[in-house]
Amino acid sequence: MADLVVTSVAVDEAAKQLAAIVDEFKNMEKLWEDGAVWGHDTVKRAMDDFVEDWWVKREKLTTNLSDLQKKMEQAAEQWNNLEIELAASFDEQ
Repeated sequence: MADLVVTSVAVDEAAKQLAAIVDEFKNMEKLWEDGAVWGHDTVKRAMDDFVEDWWVKREKLTTNLSDLQKKMEQAAEQWNNLEIELAASFDEQ
């Protein structure tokens, strides 16, 4: 079984990617405002029904993703600090 290798680059990148996802969810409303993207009225009404349900789920998901993203940023910061401390301890020896 392969060892898990985690680098500060991977942790930092994960935090950035989560931030981008959160941003997309928060700004989704701009895509739905006028409904013109759907064209036909029947499709627009069906999508409006879907969207009403989606907003509730999106809000909960956005909150959870925001929390996860904040925790990932904290993990990245801690990981980077740990790497610095470990490097310093090797320099001392």
